[in-house]
Amino acid sequence: MVFEIGKFYKHTTGSMLHIISAGKTTLYGWTHIAEQTGVNAYETFLAVGVDEDSAVNYTEISEEEWMKAFS
Repeated sequence: MVFEIGKFYKHTTGSMLHIISAGKTTLYGWTHIAEQTGVNAYETFLAVGVDEDSAVNYTEISEEEWMKAFS
């Protein structure tokens, strides 16, 4: 599996990602840009790899499950 823009994912640790865009960065080259929640009670933006290795231990979730983190 690889991450897809517009989809939501949950890691086995409970953290969740919403892949919102992609871009070419100086440091990482081509990368996805994601919102993340569920890590140390903080929400952040981060660069996420575009290859299969970056998606290990993630499963796709619904937008409804993602939104529960904000209620």
